[in-house]
Amino acid sequence: MLRPLFAVLCLGGTALGLNNTYGDNSDVKALAEKTACGSAQCSVKTLSEARSALKQSFGYQTALVEQGKAAQGASADVVCEREYVLLGAYKCTVVSGGLPAAH
Repeated sequence: MLRPLFAVLCLGGTALGLNNTYGDNSDVKALAEKTACGSAQCSVKTLSEARSALKQSFGYQTALVEQGKAAQGASADVVCEREYVLLGAYKCTVVSGGLPAAH
């Protein structure tokens, strides 16, 4: 009884990991771009992208243009991870760089 259960758990974990690595990630990209911009509306260009079974990493060049002010630009590295290792919603955080806080 224990061996079949273990085999099913391994196959399920493998399937979830493959989905995280090779599945459609357009919603994760949108969340990462929003996280890179912070609370402000900005434009982003993707510099790098890496995916694994456990997380997705993105590098962005961001640009914030405010009316009457010079454009502000910065690079931002964003990491997105699921809530429960292989399951749950993605949560993205800026790990380095980013636009300065809006005043």
